[in-house]
Amino acid sequence: MSNALDGAFDYDPSQEEIKPATVADDRFKLISTLISTPDALSAGAKEFKALETLIRSDFLKLAAGVGIPGESALYNELLVLLSDLRDLIEFPHLANKNVLAIGGGFSSGKSGFLNAILGETDLLPEGIRETTAIPTYLTHADEESILALNTFDRTQRLTRAELTAISHAFNAGQSEESKIQFYHILKLIQIQSPCMKWRNVALLDTPGYSKPNIGDAAAEGTNAGNTDEEKAREHLSLADHLIWSIAGKDGVLQGPDIAFLRDKVQWPRPFYLLINKCDELAKSDVKGIFDGSLAAAKAAGFEIAGASAFSARTGKVYCGDDPRKWFDEIDGKCKFTQWRGRFKAVVEKVIRFNDDEEKRCSALEKSLKPVYLKADGVLTPDQIDAVKSAMSDVAKERKAHAVAAQQFISFGQKVESRLMSILKNLGVSDETAAAVGLEATSTSDEKLLALKKGDKIAGKVEKLSKFLGCFINSPAASDQIRIKYKEIERHYTSPEESFAVGTQVELTVYEVQYSDKRVVFTVVPVKSENKASKN
Repeated sequence: MSNALDGAFDYDPSQEEIKPATVADDRFKLISTLISTPDALSAGAKEFKALETLIRSDFLKLAAGVGIPGESALYNELLVLLSDLRDLIEFPHLANKNVLAIGGGFSSGKSGFLNAILGETDLLPEGIRETTAIPTYLTHADEESILALNTFDRTQRLTRAELTAISHAFNAGQSEESKIQFYHILKLIQIQSPCMKWRNVALLDTPGYSKPNIGDAAAEGTNAGNTDEEKAREHLSLADHLIWSIAGKDGVLQGPDIAFLRDKVQWPRPFYLLINKCDELAKSDVKGIFDGSLAAAKAAGFEIAGASAFSARTGKVYCGDDPRKWFDEIDGKCKFTQWRGRFKAVVEKVIRFNDDEEKRCSALEKSLKPVYLKADGVLTPDQIDAVKSAMSDVAKERKAHAVAAQQFISFGQKVESRLMSILKNLGVSDETAAAVGLEATSTSDEKLLALKKGDKIAGKVEKLSKFLGCFINSPAASDQIRIKYKEIERHYTSPEESFAVGTQVELTVYEVQYSDKRVVFTVVPVKSENKASKN
């Protein structure tokens, strides 16, 4: 179906005449399209609305019954999660993608590189102004579509002409006062295309972190806005992987790039270094700039995942790695979302607080009871009344925390049920311990409940049975930790060998579920005492 705005923004400054009224009409038609909201909510949005109502109405009511430290902060955490989940509902295709961001300074050829790597000349408009830049994701689909998420959390379909208009033609010929900054209107853009062959990857085009030089600013008609660096940092924080692009004509990796990555973004993982626009260099200079940039990156303490001297215009690799091979490597990795864990972590904090407070009150009751029973002839009547009153208050407080813990357990179960329904309908794969490793569990072990996610403990296989499973003893546990035999079979071809009696294992806490007193681990075998004795 053709769009009435197709071609309406193919702005050409050489036109002899532009009718101001027509241009103004087109500008406001596009704005109207972007900010409009659909008449009815989608099924996913309706489910989300029910979850939002549950959190907004029940959390504060339940929290009002007991004094919870950091109550406002916990509630705000839930609201942030709701906002993120709303974005997921509108863009579910991004959920299980490895996000690979293309970062760099202004005019380092980021969009041109993406067009070249995808074999398209104009999929992404190049030269997007820093102050209008919006996070733009590219993902695979059998048919091309362009979706934009507006500030009202509604998705709108765009044509290529409208996408180009947002970045180029819309503000052409306008005074500074009349220009529209689209990052106030749109939160993100997703381009789905058959030319994006990496199905498990979402490419993220980000704005240049640096301002254009004076000549560029004049040519672009920008005010070289002050938000470039912050917007680029914000966008890069969304990524799992990073390609850092520098223009070969600017020489080796520069100090401002290093400072931005190290001090502002604080990028924690290896990144791919791209020396771009090498077709603009003399061939004799390419190798020197390539080697010098690698040396500068390593001297700054960065780990480099790969490097390439590349031309976005020709698609040629002058030296180093072919970036497409790195894309292939990332595409082979599975990514799971962590929605259940993120929501559960907030609710579990409240459950644990009430559980700890109930225990504290119980201990205090036990301490006061002997005093009260032996008070005759020792304490005055007023003192006895005071002890009795204190015991009554502590008992009430204990019961209040016990009730609150159960109420929040029920609340958490309702939240999880609605959340998992949303994720299932969206086709989103959420992370579980079984998805990332071999899962083991322990129930009602107070020693283990004191652990936190990521903690590691040592253990040893005590028993292995096809019917009962694998049982592990650990000095850190009061009771045995169990693995289902079918779980071992799913991960190991020879369970009897890998988890023979006496095998030492390392257990990493994946999740502590205070609501049902359950600790979930991932397990890996370390060595077998039997095998060690044979050697």
